[in-house]
Amino acid sequence: MSSTDQFADSVTYRSDWYREYRHLRGVDEIKKRLERDALLHVLAERGQRSGRMLDVGTATGRYPMLFARAGWRSVGLDVAAAAVSMAREELRRSDVADRVDLVCGDIRSVTLPERTFDLVTFMMGTFAHIPDPDRADTLATVHGLLDPGGHVALSNWNASWPDGRMLSLYGSADREWLLRATPAPDETLAMLGAAGFDKIAIQHFCPFTDAQIDHWIGSHGDSPDRIQAYMLANNIAMPGQMYLAVGIKQ
Repeated sequence: MSSTDQFADSVTYRSDWYREYRHLRGVDEIKKRLERDALLHVLAERGQRSGRMLDVGTATGRYPMLFARAGWRSVGLDVAAAAVSMAREELRRSDVADRVDLVCGDIRSVTLPERTFDLVTFMMGTFAHIPDPDRADTLATVHGLLDPGGHVALSNWNASWPDGRMLSLYGSADREWLLRATPAPDETLAMLGAAGFDKIAIQHFCPFTDAQIDHWIGSHGDSPDRIQAYMLANNIAMPGQMYLAVGIKQ
């Protein structure tokens, strides 16, 4: 199956969408920060060693560059040529061009510049774009790409969150499609277990409404970051706008 066929039923984005996503502001930008912080917290809690990481659905290459700055060797993969082109623009302006590779292709069939990885990520709802019949094979492929002790991390929107506006740059049709396509936390846990992952867990994050975040932006713009950091550090579990599913390859 070609990458085009695999993702034929999912939302597709144009170059202007990626340009807007690259420099989000306000509530949307805070959601990106909260996702980043939740991922870094979970990996630190689990003692994940640095090494090689693969970001599937990399869009503008945000995570490969973030991890490269922390000393990782990073690969960003996306089926959309527009996304890879945008990520390459970002990479050329960065200070980590020698530590990041960007590839256009399908996770199950593409030839990657690294043979194995210590971390594979699907961030900001990427996994919803993989059709149901292909999800088991995709996770099996990821399991095979990871070295023992490596983690997989999937960040998904919480379809049961009552204030489900997601990112503001999504149109109503895209939002409805993503909410239908996004697996629930228990479904994601079951898929990771079936693929052979161990120590599987869900970490909810962004436990705020958009109205709360918008209220803080004017004078206390880092309040969501501080509150979430406190909750993560003290294992205070509350449902949020998004959840992070993680598992390890033993």
